[in-house]
Amino acid sequence: MRPPKYYPIVLFLLTSWCGIAQTVPATIELVPPTAAQEATSIWRTIHDIAFFEKQGYTINLPEDPLIDSLIVKSKNGTFGNDDYAAIHTLVETHVFDPTHYDPALQKVQDQLPLINTLVHDIASAQCDWDWDFKRFDTYKIVFTLYGTGGSYDPDEGKITLLTNKAGGFMQYQNPANTIIHEITHIGMEYSLVDKHQLPHGLKERVVDTFVSLLFSEKLPEYRIQDMGDPTLDSYLKKKADIGSLNSILSKL
Repeated sequence: MRPPKYYPIVLFLLTSWCGIAQTVPATIELVPPTAAQEATSIWRTIHDIAFFEKQGYTINLPEDPLIDSLIVKSKNGTFGNDDYAAIHTLVETHVFDPTHYDPALQKVQDQLPLINTLVHDIASAQCDWDWDFKRFDTYKIVFTLYGTGGSYDPDEGKITLLTNKAGGFMQYQNPANTIIHEITHIGMEYSLVDKHQLPHGLKERVVDTFVSLLFSEKLPEYRIQDMGDPTLDSYLKKKADIGSLNSILSKL
């Protein structure tokens, strides 16, 4: 089984990093998936399907009797690693087509200048914050047709982005909205979310409010989900409040 092809896009931004002018390479790799990666996405989605349904997520999975039976197993607590092989065989023989991802790849590639600008804006602002936004020199964006929308790996800087065969994305026409949402999750996962043991709903509200306050002009489509404790809103009302997020979350 051959490894996935990587499509590196490198933009060089002249920026001021904590007052020191330097040239910063902002690299985003667009990664078309393999059949094995898609099988993994499906396995993980089925494994956590009870949680996703409880949270009200829209779930995308292949339409097949095997998938239906595995969902039942997951809800009964009998689904596990042994079920991966059957999923992989189904994907490889009846489901996977690499051309299905081409429209989405092109749309994200077209948005790379905007995405890099958003990351640059965060890097330029974070020096005065009372918490650390974890950044990666390289973010990998992996495409999938299955799952719930977007996901992230805070240890590798990897984002999994849900699309469809027409190159559409959940919630937003512009994929930059979802990508910066996931980059923000990565940035605050350890310094805020883990430190303050934020429940899922509040974590999403913090991320959404952060993105909305920083990028209301550059991402006019972006919306705050109706999740988490609305008490946060009385503390986090303007862009300057982002710098005190650690102190704010200590009060909740």
